[in-house]
Amino acid sequence: MTSSRSRLVLALVLAVGVTACGGNQIPPAQNYGTIGGRAYDSASNQPVAGVVVTVDAILTATTGPDGSYKIVNVPLGQYEMQPSPPQGYSVDPQSQFDGSIAAGEVLSVDIPLTKQ
Repeated sequence: MTSSRSRLVLALVLAVGVTACGGNQIPPAQNYGTIGGRAYDSASNQPVAGVVVTVDAILTATTGPDGSYKIVNVPLGQYEMQPSPPQGYSVDPQSQFDGSIAAGEVLSVDIPLTKQ
C-alpha cells in the first residue's frame, strides 16, 4: 500500500510540475525596464511623499517619505508617465515625463513639483 501511495504522490507532483511549466509565463526580467526617481519641491528641493506615479495607465508606485519611487517591469519601447501629486502641489505643465525604455534599462526620472 505504501508503494502505490508513493507512486500516486509522485504522479501528482509531476502533473502539477508539468502543468505549471506549460502555462502563461512572464518573460524574463531582461525583457523589461525600470523607472525610478524622486519627487521634490522645486523651490526647496525637499522630498515630497505621496505622489502617485503611473506608467502606461497600469503600473503605479507611490513616493515614500524620501520622495523616491521605483516601477519595475515596464514594457519595452515608448511609455507614458503621469505623476499625480498630493493636495497642495502641482506638476509643472511644461514638464515632460514620457519617453522610451530599452531591455534591462534603468531610467531615472525626477519629478519637480510646485507648492500651491
